[in-house]
Amino acid sequence: MLENKSRLKEITISGYKSLGTETQPVRLELSDLNIIIGANGVGKSNFISFFQMLANMMTGALQIYIGKNGSSESLLRFGSKKTKMLSASLVFENEKFSNTYDFSLVKAVNDTLIFAEEAITAENKINGRKQRFELCSGQKESFLLTEEASHSSERVVRAILSGCKTFQFHDTSPEAHIRNAANIDNNRSLMSDGGNVAAYLYMLKMGYGRYYNRIVEHVRYVMPSFYDFFLEPQVLNPQWIKLQWLEKGNLDYIFGPEHFSDGTLRFIALATLFLQPPELMPQVIFVDEPELGLHPQAVDVLASIVQKAAKETQVIMATQSPRLVDSFDYQNMIVAEKDRETGCTMLKRLKENDVKIWLEDYSLSQIWEKNIIGGQP
Repeated sequence: MLENKSRLKEITISGYKSLGTETQPVRLELSDLNIIIGANGVGKSNFISFFQMLANMMTGALQIYIGKNGSSESLLRFGSKKTKMLSASLVFENEKFSNTYDFSLVKAVNDTLIFAEEAITAENKINGRKQRFELCSGQKESFLLTEEASHSSERVVRAILSGCKTFQFHDTSPEAHIRNAANIDNNRSLMSDGGNVAAYLYMLKMGYGRYYNRIVEHVRYVMPSFYDFFLEPQVLNPQWIKLQWLEKGNLDYIFGPEHFSDGTLRFIALATLFLQPPELMPQVIFVDEPELGLHPQAVDVLASIVQKAAKETQVIMATQSPRLVDSFDYQNMIVAEKDRETGCTMLKRLKENDVKIWLEDYSLSQIWEKNIIGGQP
């Protein structure tokens, strides 16, 4: 990873949907590349959605997120009668510093959540000096967003958390943002649903040609008839741009985004996300089921570009694809299951003793399908 980037070393969650209780929190150590596997309904998407909530917190939109996701009763595990508090602790670390961000949310009037606690612990790994900053309580939005949050550790943690981005490119319907025109100036970062991919690719073409060409080459491999994108501002409305493209051997006709298959469109968004310049990449990338609708060969290409991206940034990805699983090492795998007694999601990183003997005769996906490592219904 880039030297100036901190990675998410450890996360502890309790009380968020199916993720942990006060006495049995979900605690997970993370590496540069993390692949979450498990059956439907065990809580993989809940883990990803936690970071969607976190992203909303860092834009002052926590209350909007709560409202859109069914109020506090839907976010607190089994509702407020069963769970009084949602808590989390995130440890970010680089070679010199470690910063821990702790927060707790409790139910308030109008079925919303407010902060019961918000704090930062900053540690200098070189001299061992450690400081804890109690920020505030009772507020509706994070104290990190206020002007009073002026200490360097607060600014650092805010920057790190703002760099944690979740992506899901499932919606490729005719009404989806990704199939429609985007404002050409909306190009600072790739949107979570890929809705500004045309504007973002245009920016890369103008300023980062080498990376743009690399994206085009990968799309050509997945879609052999594809030649290049035709990215130009609309003639009658130059502030808007669409994901138009050209076909090999037929450069006189310009195709629109409606002529891309769902799988190709999703792959374009994924290739743009993972092949963009390292300095533009999010601090941590979360992706939910990226294999949806992809051809098996496209899944292989996706695995390759994800592995390369994980050398520059941190990747956390949930999947149900055996082919994608076989493209990675067992050390990248995290198995998600439900605790039969509590109904909580459990996240367990695979260890050598779990798979060593079995990998002599079977692939990783076969071990998974045989329920040797768990992660099956």
